[in-house]
Parts: sequence; C-alpha cells; structure tokens
Amino acid sequence: MWRALCFRCVGRNVIGWQAWNSAVGQGQPVRRFVRRQLSEPQHRSLRPVRDVECSSRGSTGLLRPLAFAVTVTGASYTIAAVWQYETFRRLAKPNQHRFSQDRNFYGKAGDFRHQLNAWWNSLYPTEKLVCGIIGVNAAVFVAWRFLPQFSVFMAKYFMASPMAQATCWPMLLCTFSHYNFFHLFVNMYVLWSFAPVASNKFGKEQFLATYVSAGVIASFASYVYNVVRGSMLPSLGASGAIMALIGIVGTSFPDTRLQIAFVSKIFPHSFSADSGVKGLIAFDMLGMVLGWRFLDHAGHLGGMLFGIWYAKYGHQIAKRYRERVVQHWHNLRGKP
Repeated sequence: MWRALCFRCVGRNVIGWQAWNSAVGQGQPVRRFVRRQLSEPQHRSLRPVRDVECSSRGSTGLLRPLAFAVTVTGASYTIAAVWQYETFRRLAKPNQHRFSQDRNFYGKAGDFRHQLNAWWNSLYPTEKLVCGIIGVNAAVFVAWRFLPQFSVFMAKYFMASPMAQATCWPMLLCTFSHYNFFHLFVNMYVLWSFAPVASNKFGKEQFLATYVSAGVIASFASYVYNVVRGSMLPSLGASGAIMALIGIVGTSFPDTRLQIAFVSKIFPHSFSADSGVKGLIAFDMLGMVLGWRFLDHAGHLGGMLFGIWYAKYGHQIAKRYRERVVQHWHNLRGKP
C-alpha cells in the first residue's frame, strides 16, 4: 500500500508529489517528485492539497488502462472515418458554396479584428485544427497556474500514474496538460512544425485520430515502465503524441533535412529526419536503462514506436477499417 501527497506552495503553484510505503512509514519517503527546485523556506511552505492511498497492483493493474487505450484508439479512428465521410457528403451537396467567396463581404469591425479574421481564413484546415489543440493545451496550463481552486481536480485527472486512484482518463487528459510554460512552448512549437506534414499525408481527420491514439498509447507505455520499476512518478505533457508525429515524418520522409529550432542560428547544422528519429530512440532507451527522471522516456519511446509503426503498416489497417466504417455509416445515413 502506498500513500501520496500532492503539494501546492502557499501563494504560488508548485506541484509536487511525494509517496511512501505505508509499511515503512511517512518518515521515510521512497518517491519524491517536484516540478522545480525549491529553497528551504519554500519547502516549509508547501501544504498538501490531496492525500490519497493507492496500491501497486502489478501487471493486473494494467488491464484497465490497456482496455482504455484500445477503446480510445478504436473510437478515435471510428469518429475520424465518420467525420471524413460527412465532410465529403457536405461538399457533394449542390449550390452549398454558391456564396462562399462573398461570406466575408462585410468584414469585421476594426483593423485588428479584420487582420485576425484574414489570418484565420488564410490558414489551412490542419493549421486551424492545430490551433484548437494549442488552445486546449493553453487553457489547461492556465488552470494549472492561475486557478488553484482546481488543484485537486487537476492533480487527479491531468497527471497520469499507474498507482493513482484514477488511471484511465488521465492517460488521455495528460496529453493536453503542461505545468511549465517552457514545456508547453516547446511541445506546441514542434506540433505546429510537424502536424502539417503528417496531415498532408493522411488527412486532418486521420491526423487527429493518430494524435489522440498516440497520446494514450504513450501513456500506457509509461505505465508499463513505471510498474516494472515500481515507480509512481506522475507524468504529463503532449510529448508522447508529438513523438509519434516525428516518427511518422521521419519514416515517411527519411531524407528530409531538419534543424533544431533557434539552435541553428547559433550553431548552423542539419541532419536527416531518419537520423533524428534514430537519435531520439537511442536517447530515450538510454534514459530508460539509466533511470533518468527528468523526462518520461518510456512515454516518448512508446509514442515514437507507434508513429513508426503507423507510417509503415498502421495507416493501411486504418484505411481498411475506415472503408468498413464508412460503408456501414453510409447505409445508415442513406443517399445525400
């Protein structure tokens, strides 16, 4: 049996996680996780916002998360197939876009609103979808940092740990959860960079289904690794899903030249997408072997491997599944 405390610093949000074995006692913590280094006065000012009991259920505790990952993945691709069908069905209707070129005839009041409207209309559908994902991540970040009354709820559902009371929904919700602004900025920048490439290859509907599926699969990979190591360190962030996009791009376009953003202005460099994927895999495997805790290496590796598999084989399986779903849905909906 494990007991855990989620902490928040008085006056400022500092999410921390401390756990100990009940048999050993609270005086000997065996796991500790704090989002940033704290001074001694800050340590003394920490106060718990959640006190829970949880148990290490071993491999049997992974059955529900596995079922949840399979369910979310199946539901994501089913919804994507129906969404894509409805899009084409709507476009097939005659005279629907007769006035589409004049829909902004009157424009928006004010220069800023006009420029904002023009910028939004200039975006591709995938870019608009990515803006929505970024907006959700930003809203969750605001909840973490500026709405302390939601600390208990956020700690329960937006941080994923295989030994917590809630194990299923956090696998999905933590994909949109960032506590640190730098973490949020880096992930959203990489998402904005790689999402259009993956979407152009598979379509925006399949892109979103793959992104969501990769998030829960990466969380499950993290669960497996933590259960094996007996760790209950929580994880959060979109890195696992974004790693899947990097894996898709690196596998589909291995000779594409890439650069590390901002670093290239100081140290000019470039490398192939294939080399970048291999380097990230090696880095995460090394982190898992050595037990590094700064990053969720198991989640990163799980997302990357899913992306590589999807680019090589998974998209063909998804295509056949989409055809069956569309056929059933068409029979249900009838002719346009």
